Amino acid sequence: MLPVRYPNFNFEAVFPRWAPHLEFAQVNNATSLTPCALEPFMIKVFQLAKARLDPVKDTELLRQVEWFIAQEAQHYRAHARFNKCFKNDRYPEIARIETKFNNELNGFLTQRSLEFCLAYSEGFEASGAIWYKTWFEALGKFREGAKPEAIALFDWHFAEEYEHREVAYKFYMAVAARGSIWRRIFYGYFYRIFGVFFAALHIGKFNAEAATYLLAADRAEMMPDERAASIIREKELRTCIKNRSIAGLLAIFSPFYNPAKKLPPAGLDALLAQFDAGGTYGPR
Repeated sequence: MLPVRYPNFNFEAVFPRWAPHLEFAQVNNATSLTPCALEPFMIKVFQLAKARLDPVKDTELLRQVEWFIAQEAQHYRAHARFNKCFKNDRYPEIARIETKFNNELNGFLTQRSLEFCLAYSEGFEASGAIWYKTWFEALGKFREGAKPEAIALFDWHFAEEYEHREVAYKFYMAVAARGSIWRRIFYGYFYRIFGVFFAALHIGKFNAEAATYLLAADRAEMMPDERAASIIREKELRTCIKNRSIAGLLAIFSPFYNPAKKLPPAGLDALLAQFDAGGTYGPR
């Protein structure tokens, strides 16, 4: 059973520069825009796709899908509150970038097949596993000195991504790859890989545009030496993320891929306890 948590975050003290490592903060600010459009999109897709499952045979999977939807709904609501720290007059183009992404996702709903929308969603969730491993295992030095409320938001979100890591995959396979041998081979592997590629490129393009804009706005106020140092720091961060992403993608492309077998981040239970009743960020 996937628990649905209702963390209590106070983002009043969080600003765009919520970490001493400005580039780390702004790259994650850009990433924080994604759930506000993408997770409502996935919820709509999953609600439509549930009709293709057998309510008796697939009872357990349908229950897991409902838990998945509930967790994702909490994620995008929390990120929408967090994003107010940088969706302001200092960064006016952010609203345009976010609207463009949202419109493209809505276009997928009306112009693409349900299989495509499910493959895209599963591709995002599969790529999310790379992000949570990178967040917990590779970014320690970049996180140093950051505002705890911001770190807690991403800790909670990525920890729950691990919790429901297999739901989108199982749901996609049950809806798209069940039936004939052709469907099992084509949708079960080749189309799934296409979904990973498409989602990674599409979401990555949006995130890169947002991060580039946020950093450009900040660098416009820097002295030349400060700007050069900022560019070097960003390259170091992105190299770290890229190196982890390549290894993660190789695992996703395996025909034996099974997200259920992924190991949890160290200290996962203690981390998630912070967001339960009585925890630091538990409901009040």
